[in-house]
Amino acid sequence: MSHSPFFLTSPDVEDVLRGAVAAAGWVCLSDGEIKPEEYARVGLVHVGGSDKIERLRNQYTSALLIATSPTVVGADFVVDLPKHGELLPQLLEHAASFWRTHNHVASLTHDLNLRHERMHQLTQISLALTAQMPQQMLLKTILSEACRIAGCEGGSLFLIKTDAKQQSSLVFKLAQNDKVDFPFVETTLPLTAQSIAGYVATTGNELNIDDVYQLDEARPYSFNRSFDQRMGYRTRSILTLPMRDHREQVVGVLQFVNRTDLTKTAVLPFDEESSEVLRAIASQAAVAIQKNGLIEDINQLFDSFVHASVRTIEQRDPSTSGHSFRVAETTVALLEALPASGMPQYKNLSLTKDHIREVRYAALLHDFGKVGVPEAILIKSSKISEERLEILRYRFELQKERLRRRAVEQELDLLHHAPIDQAVALRRVHRQLEKQLSVLDQYYDCVQRANKPSVLDAGDFAHLVEIRNYEFRELDGSVGGVINDLDVNALSMRKGSLTPEERRAIQSHVVYTKEFLQTLPWPPELANVPDIAGAHHERQDGSGYPLGLVGEQIPLASQVMAVCDIFDALTAMDRPYKSAMPAESAFAILEDEVSRGLLDKSLVEIFIRSGAHSSVRAV
Repeated sequence: MSHSPFFLTSPDVEDVLRGAVAAAGWVCLSDGEIKPEEYARVGLVHVGGSDKIERLRNQYTSALLIATSPTVVGADFVVDLPKHGELLPQLLEHAASFWRTHNHVASLTHDLNLRHERMHQLTQISLALTAQMPQQMLLKTILSEACRIAGCEGGSLFLIKTDAKQQSSLVFKLAQNDKVDFPFVETTLPLTAQSIAGYVATTGNELNIDDVYQLDEARPYSFNRSFDQRMGYRTRSILTLPMRDHREQVVGVLQFVNRTDLTKTAVLPFDEESSEVLRAIASQAAVAIQKNGLIEDINQLFDSFVHASVRTIEQRDPSTSGHSFRVAETTVALLEALPASGMPQYKNLSLTKDHIREVRYAALLHDFGKVGVPEAILIKSSKISEERLEILRYRFELQKERLRRRAVEQELDLLHHAPIDQAVALRRVHRQLEKQLSVLDQYYDCVQRANKPSVLDAGDFAHLVEIRNYEFRELDGSVGGVINDLDVNALSMRKGSLTPEERRAIQSHVVYTKEFLQTLPWPPELANVPDIAGAHHERQDGSGYPLGLVGEQIPLASQVMAVCDIFDALTAMDRPYKSAMPAESAFAILEDEVSRGLLDKSLVEIFIRSGAHSSVRAV
């Protein structure tokens, strides 16, 4: 652009003024001949009438307004040409100086505003990169924001990947271009210095190339023109920057293509200012990518730890294998069904991704405290142990042998004393023996039936007292029985297989679970895992444990988990102390629990209606 200013004339300008302006090297134009993009080059305007002053002053901000008639009001100068014609050179020099100063100030102001805008943009991209987001979204944010700030037509992002054998490769993760639409496919490339991106990745040196079609053939890298040829595009300027982590190791490469001017019409080289901005973004990008990777590693570590903990529980109690995973999936399914249930109390329920993850972890770990419960109680499949039942069977058989021996002794006594009705007496002894043996068999069958636990409060165990009262003389002369008081207490349990003492021991697993989970450094978004897991045995009426919480004192997630936990315990096929119950029967039990004030009615209704219970039956 020429540095000569324009002089805008009007028809009534005298030749002497035109001549002075031309002699000073100015370009003379009329107001109608000037183009809007040339307004800033106007340094002096001749005003023919006062009515034009305001428009001209607003339109030509870098110009001085001159009038040749004293009747014009508002001009910067009024020149009486016959009297002051000799002052025209000084006036023009003054106008040119004013014009240059104004343009310089305008340029500085523009540069300052541009720097402020870039500082603001860098701040915004810094904030964006510090936010937690999925890896692919993070990469898109890095590339799109960098291209926007630098005014580039396109860009690419590469990451260095190292496999288990410590072999590194360059992964082409992302590309964008505002000029052409193209399908992008992630590609893994050899990590060599033959390509521009590969050279920067291997050497750590940035490359700033004004025109990649003019590369010196002696350079170790070359430009691949296949994209340009396929898409009808012309790549010119390229800036390729390494991304370094905190150890100064290159973790990836950012590549920017075709920096443009403000009008987006001309391709420019990458100057030092734009390069500096993009270097800052590359540095921030490396930190953000590494941070994202560390967060993903931590999340994966947490997830692996949780699953390993569940496997530990299952190894101690194989009878409940899969229970924690099923409860976790069902709990999440039921929780997610609440807002769509149509029930007003759940209409505005907000379920964030972090909260769903928190509930899932709590459900997976809700039984972890069982590691502190004796194994004999955990795997107890009947009211008395197999070892104790074998001892009782032995006592029954021993008593039967005693009865047989006594019958033989009676028969020998009859034979020796030769009663008149010896045959009748012998038959009487045999009938009595058979009756006594039959009673013992009935007693043992009764013990076996009573030993099978039930999930319902059912059964009449009064006959156990009769068996307990059956007595005989031990070998040492003391009086004994086939079962004792502890056996009667255990066999009289109406529900399940545990005695009150054993039940208290198994219930303590909730306390162990919460205490264990509270020792872990959960991040803020998972801080409620211990409380949720520790309250899954609380009940609406306060009869639950360990704290006896009532109603809304119980976390909603724990209430949801309670429904799912009971349902899975009823319908699971792998419990040693019971057979799997059909879903309809389990529903009836859940509804009974509601009627007794133990479970929340709305949660049970949604659980049955939503089908959440059937989504993970195959787990």
